[in-house]
Amino acid sequence: MVLTNMKGGVGKTTDTDLLAITASKPSLFNQKVLLIDVDLQANTTSNVKRTFNQRHFPQSFVKAVQSGTLKNAIFPLTKNLDFIAGSIAEHELTDTIIDNSKSKRDRYLYLVKMVDEIKYDYDYIFFDVAPSTDTVVDAIIMASDYIIAVQEVRKMAMEGTSNFIGKYLQPMLDNFPEEAHFQVAGVLPALLTSHKKRQIENYRETVEVYGRDNVFHTIIKNHDRLENFGEDGVSLEDYNDRKMFGLFADLFCELEARISSFEKTGDVENFTYQSKYFDALENITLPLGKEIEINGVAE
Repeated sequence: MVLTNMKGGVGKTTDTDLLAITASKPSLFNQKVLLIDVDLQANTTSNVKRTFNQRHFPQSFVKAVQSGTLKNAIFPLTKNLDFIAGSIAEHELTDTIIDNSKSKRDRYLYLVKMVDEIKYDYDYIFFDVAPSTDTVVDAIIMASDYIIAVQEVRKMAMEGTSNFIGKYLQPMLDNFPEEAHFQVAGVLPALLTSHKKRQIENYRETVEVYGRDNVFHTIIKNHDRLENFGEDGVSLEDYNDRKMFGLFADLFCELEARISSFEKTGDVENFTYQSKYFDALENITLPLGKEIEINGVAE
């Protein structure tokens, strides 16, 4: 699973981290999750260090790929959440892939066997990737089952999402019809400020362009608490933290429903989702959200 786009600054790292943590919490969804940091900035690794009070990891993603297996880099953070750290040496991975590939096809499929080796140990594997379309991202996309296109509700970002799907993902599917098996789970609207009329118009235009079925009903609004998570680590210590966990609980529920639809019908036609934990537009915690226990994060 990859949450990405070609534009930075949309909160994809925080979104990926929170989605992984929420999915893995025993008191919520109790999924076995692996979170992998592939971004050159290694922001997920910094966030994990702050959240789980960990400073050292056995091996970075780069070193693991260079060794030929991801197994030795896996570090358990909690009962259900494992992690592979990133590093500022991520740029070396491009050279590794190119130097060890005889063709474009080999470059695109470079990580597939390594991911296949571990994927059956997990319910979900989340990659945090750089906001780019380079050789490393190509290989990760080809090893993934689902892509979430995170889109800031601004005009330029909307155009970027269209290019990302139409000019990057679709050619990959066309050029490698046998090997590329990923689906776009949907477009995830992010950084929405509900009182800004222009952003609301852009959000509605996004729905019109891609269709209601293809745009997540769950919306990631601008929240100070999400920014704090990115700065201080993820917490669940008060009702504002609980709102954010409720928001990402809805995102995970909707993601599972979308995956189920793809697996059953091959599409998300006539798809609907009703928030259960947190109404982002109204900023209201819903009944299931109120049941989220405020008891920290590292379980």
